[in-house]
Amino acid sequence: MTTKFNTAVTETATAILGKLRPKKNPWVTNELLDLCDKRRALKRSKNSPEGYDAYRTINKDIKKQMQSAKQNWIEEHCKEIENSLKYNNNTKMAYQTVKELTKTKQPRASTIQSKTGECLTEEQKILDRWTEYCSELYNRIPNGDPAVLSCPQTTEDDEKLPILREEVEAAVRSLKKGKAAGVDNIPAELLQAGGEAIIDVLTIICNKIWQSGEWPTSWTQSLIITLPKKGNLQQCQNYRTISLISHPSKVLLKIILNRLKPQAEQIIAEEQAGFRAGRSTIEQIFNLRIICEKHLQHQQPLYHVFVDFKKAFDRVWHAALWATMRKYNISPNLVSIIQNLYNKATSAVLHNGAFGDWFRTMTGVRQGCLLSPLLLTSS
Repeated sequence: MTTKFNTAVTETATAILGKLRPKKNPWVTNELLDLCDKRRALKRSKNSPEGYDAYRTINKDIKKQMQSAKQNWIEEHCKEIENSLKYNNNTKMAYQTVKELTKTKQPRASTIQSKTGECLTEEQKILDRWTEYCSELYNRIPNGDPAVLSCPQTTEDDEKLPILREEVEAAVRSLKKGKAAGVDNIPAELLQAGGEAIIDVLTIICNKIWQSGEWPTSWTQSLIITLPKKGNLQQCQNYRTISLISHPSKVLLKIILNRLKPQAEQIIAEEQAGFRAGRSTIEQIFNLRIICEKHLQHQQPLYHVFVDFKKAFDRVWHAALWATMRKYNISPNLVSIIQNLYNKATSAVLHNGAFGDWFRTMTGVRQGCLLSPLLLTSS
């Protein structure tokens, strides 16, 4: 059913909406693109005197209009920044606009080092190296205490309350726009514009998964893309890995999150502020400041310990996570459906438009998944 749903959504969107013409720069208008098409046609006939003159004329016109369009685009964004700060006090919008104006394309090495330090130049070998690196990254079984796995289950099985249509509708509305699609190539905007029909079908699909515990393959697959950080960009560890997951799957994940959150809140330490609604690390900074002031006032020594958990999201031990959730009275049905998702989860590297081999992910919480922050704080 999920396959038919994916096909129906993508084919209908293509037939009705078509595909957007790609723009190299945000200030390039459709009129400029049309002029570029005309210039491309004239380029074939510029060997003749008339064709050459026409080509030079339209080329100058394009350059002039391009400079003007870019200048207008910059001025409009500067006005947006000014209005955001002056009238709306919207610093978030102002910072986003500044980031868009000043962003530069991140450099990316055309070669990658192998595990032994050999320089790889062929696309297939580079893709294989990325697959090898990511597979090892997400399959490092930690040396945990086996006693953790023997935690007794203290919660009796509860009734699987069906997923309501209202829950699906609210979850679809909450999807963030402008995010890259997953392997099914369905963006959030298509789901939100699909109307009642989309809500009805998603309600059926979500209930089927909720009752059976079986996840569709496309909802368990993640596409991994790599973004350069700093340092030697020929080394894989100097890249940040980002995972793209199915937007339709996020509808069910949001519903599961809403049902899991009240139970998980009971086991999370009061001091935990990250990834919690209504909390902020600013509170911790304020508390720390007060403690420092009191110790200075009474001339007492104070020691701070700062711990940086390297790749914390990538090293969560699955077996210990499920055992811990059961120990602290999390609903067995919720634990079971999340565990089934992780047992079936696979990933593949997307590099220069090519897909690597799919591999299982045995450790870590899923990147891009709505449940991941809560699962990390609960582990």
